[in-house]
Amino acid sequence: MNIEQKIIYQNIEYRILAAEQEFIVHPVAFGLLPYTSASIQCSYSCLLHLKDYRLLLSRLELGTSEALNLGGARIEGYSQIHEFNEQPVYYNGTIVIGTNLVKEYYLNGSTPSIFSYQKVIELVFEKGVLVTTIDQSKAMLRIRKNLELGLRKLSSSRDARCISRFMNSAFIGDYKPFRFHYNRMNYVKEMKQDYSNTALV
Repeated sequence: MNIEQKIIYQNIEYRILAAEQEFIVHPVAFGLLPYTSASIQCSYSCLLHLKDYRLLLSRLELGTSEALNLGGARIEGYSQIHEFNEQPVYYNGTIVIGTNLVKEYYLNGSTPSIFSYQKVIELVFEKGVLVTTIDQSKAMLRIRKNLELGLRKLSSSRDARCISRFMNSAFIGDYKPFRFHYNRMNYVKEMKQDYSNTALV
């Protein structure tokens, strides 16, 4: 599963680095794929933006030039773009966004860690309305400085745990992925109910 989420915030495009529920929208919720276990695992990208503090969906794209698992079928070179006319997003929770990749640091997995970005902002939403923002750029700079000065090393499991603890204390949201697949399925099912009357453009 490869999910790429972006948001336009204050006229700048940011990459969504983390969301409390892993993703903010899902193709299944809009009826673009059936509600199946395989569909929940699909790869997709989306573009969101803010207007008058309201989180809106602009575009949702299924597939890329790579082979992807779409609704249980492996399709080569498949891509399907769906445009939305300022579709309100009913998201509750926090989102971490970032721009200006400084250097690719890897703490967990194959995706650059949040502190790899120069500008990092945490956004807090209630029913899709932005209620507050926290600029986390200085906290992320502190981690990078410690690494650059050799005070911490990502190769050290002890230092990696220390960095993880610092990040957990700095951020408001809880960005741990769903522990069980059925939790993810239930989350998408609830999301599907929110968008049951959405008309695609």
